[in-house]
Amino acid sequence: MRRLDMVYLSQIYRRMALQKSENNGSDITKFVNTSMKLIYKLCVNGYWFRKLFTELLYLCVFPLKAGIIVGEMILAVNKDSLVGTNHDTATNILRRTEGLVSLVISNPGGKQDTKQEPPSSPKPTTSAAASAAGAESSRGQPATLKPVGPSSRPTTPVPEPVPDPSNCAIVPGRETTIEIATENMVLGTFFVGGKDTATSNGIILVEVYPGGAAAKDGRLQPGDQIMDVNGTSLKDVTYTSALIALRQTLPKMKMTVYRPTNIEYTVIEVDMIRKPGKGLGLSVISRKSGRGVYVSEVLTGGAAEADGKIARGDLLISVNGQDLENSTGEEAGAKLKTATGKVSLKLHRYKITTR
Repeated sequence: MRRLDMVYLSQIYRRMALQKSENNGSDITKFVNTSMKLIYKLCVNGYWFRKLFTELLYLCVFPLKAGIIVGEMILAVNKDSLVGTNHDTATNILRRTEGLVSLVISNPGGKQDTKQEPPSSPKPTTSAAASAAGAESSRGQPATLKPVGPSSRPTTPVPEPVPDPSNCAIVPGRETTIEIATENMVLGTFFVGGKDTATSNGIILVEVYPGGAAAKDGRLQPGDQIMDVNGTSLKDVTYTSALIALRQTLPKMKMTVYRPTNIEYTVIEVDMIRKPGKGLGLSVISRKSGRGVYVSEVLTGGAAEADGKIARGDLLISVNGQDLENSTGEEAGAKLKTATGKVSLKLHRYKITTR
């Protein structure tokens, strides 16, 4: 094409871009028809007219329809980077592309379209370079653009912040690591469990004594299962080993705790005969953190030891059908002392929850 022709086309493109900006692209077809009259003045014969019409489609109509405006930078064509290339090289790459062409466009300093991607990421769009070539073969009939949808980017999962063990809450249903500032004091807890006891598959808290380090910390509660203490696992240890681990006097104690969503119990029912002048061989104590009583000791030589079903930490629920679940230690002790003959006891034993 002649240089004069290209100058006119450049003027046409700028006028069309200006009108698209002013009218929001709603009257491009009308302006193209007007612009064709200018092109016709440049035509020498039909051949040049077709060439000019193709150039108009290539340089003006299709880029405008694709959303490209004056001043935007083309960063890549079909994933081929144009960064650092000169004008002639970039023009040749655009002209020789075929089929549906994908462009990566940057608009520094331009107005942001609320319907497009944020300006921080390049926006994918389509070009009609090949469509313009097809338009020439089809005698100047513009082809329909096929827009490319926005590229999907893999979403990077945001890692969950690591809880601070010194103050994080114990979440029911999952293991939680906590750290208690004991300040060389004992925790102040009563627990059951150990592989040599009735609760052989774990360690469970029965009581948190007021005034102890655990009570001051305020997070442990009856029913919590202690998985490890200061890195020592308590899942398969004896009662004595667990007692040594939990009675350490250190500045801080770190432990992993599992709190069941629903506390489960094993129901224990025992019938014993109380002989005249002798007790049942049970020592019970009231909860310090709530109402109810539990067995603190099974006395040697008593009826309870001979029966073998009752263990330390069992919660006393009833004596001869009389409910003691919310009674005090004095009330429960009186019921046990006054019961004669056949004595029926019902107890609950904390059960390790399977995860």
